Amino acid sequence: MIRSLCHRLARPSIFLAALLSVCACSDEQSAPPPELSLREKIAQKIMLDIRYYCADGSPDQAGECRQPVTRLPQDLRRLIADSGLGGVILFADNLENSAQIVRLNDALQSAAADARHGIPLLIAVDQEGGRVTRLPRAESVAFAGNMAIGATHASHGDAFARSTAAAMARQLKLLGFNVNFAPTLDVNSNPDNPVINVRSYSEDPRVVADLGAASVSAFQAENIAATVKHFPGHGDTAVDSHTGLPRVERSLQRARAVDLLPFAEVIARSAPALTMTAHIQYPALDDSTLQTVDGEQIPVPATLSRAILTDLLRGELGYRGVVVTDALDMAGISNYFSPTDAVLHTFAAGADIAVMPIKIRYPQQLRDLQTLIDHVADAVEAGELSLAELDRSVARVRALKRQYVDRAWIERGARDNIRLARQALASPDDAELASALAGAALSPIFPVEPGVLPVVDRATRRIRVIAPSVEVGEAFKLALARVTESEVRVVTPENALAAQAQGHADVLLVASIVPQENAVERGGMDDLAGLRRPRLDTGALYDIYRKALLGARERGSKTVFISMRSPYEAAQFRDIADLQIASYDYKAYIDRDGALHGPIYGALARALTSAEVPPGILPVTVHAAMERAALP
Repeated sequence: MIRSLCHRLARPSIFLAALLSVCACSDEQSAPPPELSLREKIAQKIMLDIRYYCADGSPDQAGECRQPVTRLPQDLRRLIADSGLGGVILFADNLENSAQIVRLNDALQSAAADARHGIPLLIAVDQEGGRVTRLPRAESVAFAGNMAIGATHASHGDAFARSTAAAMARQLKLLGFNVNFAPTLDVNSNPDNPVINVRSYSEDPRVVADLGAASVSAFQAENIAATVKHFPGHGDTAVDSHTGLPRVERSLQRARAVDLLPFAEVIARSAPALTMTAHIQYPALDDSTLQTVDGEQIPVPATLSRAILTDLLRGELGYRGVVVTDALDMAGISNYFSPTDAVLHTFAAGADIAVMPIKIRYPQQLRDLQTLIDHVADAVEAGELSLAELDRSVARVRALKRQYVDRAWIERGARDNIRLARQALASPDDAELASALAGAALSPIFPVEPGVLPVVDRATRRIRVIAPSVEVGEAFKLALARVTESEVRVVTPENALAAQAQGHADVLLVASIVPQENAVERGGMDDLAGLRRPRLDTGALYDIYRKALLGARERGSKTVFISMRSPYEAAQFRDIADLQIASYDYKAYIDRDGALHGPIYGALARALTSAEVPPGILPVTVHAAMERAALP
């Protein structure tokens, strides 16, 4: 208690100066921390989300709690202090602006300081860039994601991987985060992968290794603990582990040559602070089975596999950092195992931190954390879990905190941290970097025929854009208005054919975002029910695109197909679009004044008015999809 009090007093304050001279708050003067109890050790191995909390609600009420935690409720403050919780992960719902983020993270660390042992929290976030971006775009610069960086590798090497990771790390550090669940090292070798896709750097494992190693080094040089994921490799899957349990059918030789290679290389070259597990079955790496909550025997998921997490990752690859699970509430685990069994199995397998094993949304659920800790403690006391292994695991977690928790940030206080964060997030250098990456990444998917470029020139009078959403359409209008005086009309896919029948356009742009957004893009399992349902299925959507492109060509219009997410789909339109471009990104923010903050749209507008071929090199093979996606 005295140590906790001194910690809270050790912030700049004139009237407390005399008290500070009395308190033994420095590392040199303070008494050694108390020995952790068994339950405190287990708590250090748990990371919860505090995405939503309804202090006046009940789990029995209709509907789920959807009240975002932007200020730390007293209930959750006490939970952290009383349990000695090890970590927290925040989502976009928790993050409104820099001042609020700093105050929330400051309150979280203050609650941790009130625990008996006073060990600070790991505060994590998924800030990958591109599709998975949690910081508020109204204030922070957002960067295109991994596949965009992969498209620059041939010309720029690892420059963009390093520079964007360093910029994101500086943003996160000044906001009070110490862990980023990035970068993704999955090799996207399956064109039908719904959850990795453009989150991957490339289909080439050596490119993934080069860019991943650079990213890890840059994050950690800025004192943000990087996390490589999803071990042993989620790239060759066609199922999203948020909704099911994917299975990878590779030989052991192929596993080592593709999926494992980036992890082995990055571990050896950059020593990532954390490695995140994948909720996938990979029989070539572990063909044992595990009994589910329904009594069924299934191939063991990697997250729960000792052969994968201990024998392979630690033993063969020599990994010495912290092993953290992917969210345990995802269907790939929660559909098959109870929260307690999932935690027991993953700890037995060798995981150091269990992420989101339970939800705490209402006061009645607060006791669930202690119940979970008690179950794990019972397993240790019964010899079902090794106490020696648990102690080594806790030592790894505490070593991680000693290295990456920014004590200066904690002691500086919210006011100064808010000022510094605002300055950092407004960096013009970051905005220039985001624009440079967007422009360097734009990739022609197929060779560009002579005479196509520039698509938009002085003779262009009318441009029609088929946009998948109002937001995307408005972003295109604003970006094109900067580079051309041509009339720009935006239509939805449902209205595209009718609009075409009503009038001619000199240029038709088809902007496609397929596959649709999924849970990881929004946040996690809480978002499944709220995902936007496409008004048209993919087949119907592509049929409209084909008819519109063919009709425009018959009228002498130039035609452009822009893959704003997965470039594989462009194979379906190769013969009916003059230009196919991969942008790998579609996110933008339009502020209250109507100004566009979306580097990818500016880059596209410049590319369409340029005689130069876009410079990016496609980091995945699209023609492999041609036979399957052949036009009728």
